[in-house]
Amino acid sequence: MAADAHRLLIISVGSAEASRAVCVVRSLYGSARIGTLYQLPSPADGTVELTEIDWYGHPREVLDEMHHGKVCLVGSGAGALRAEEALAVQERS
Repeated sequence: MAADAHRLLIISVGSAEASRAVCVVRSLYGSARIGTLYQLPSPADGTVELTEIDWYGHPREVLDEMHHGKVCLVGSGAGALRAEEALAVQERS
């Protein structure tokens, strides 16, 4: 599967503000890396950046495929994130 097929599945949203959300996620179809931009699902419009990964109390740079972790997502629309949404990698322009 192509690298751009990677997804972050939102398991739960612990706290959310307009432009920052802390969520428990599962990394699907590849590894999640700090600095990755994700497109919000329709009908929301915007992107969020993965800025922090916490894996069982330890900060990480990468969340391996199929693993769960607590992450911080920052960007327009972060407060609208909901459980069971899958975020796709934002295509580079």
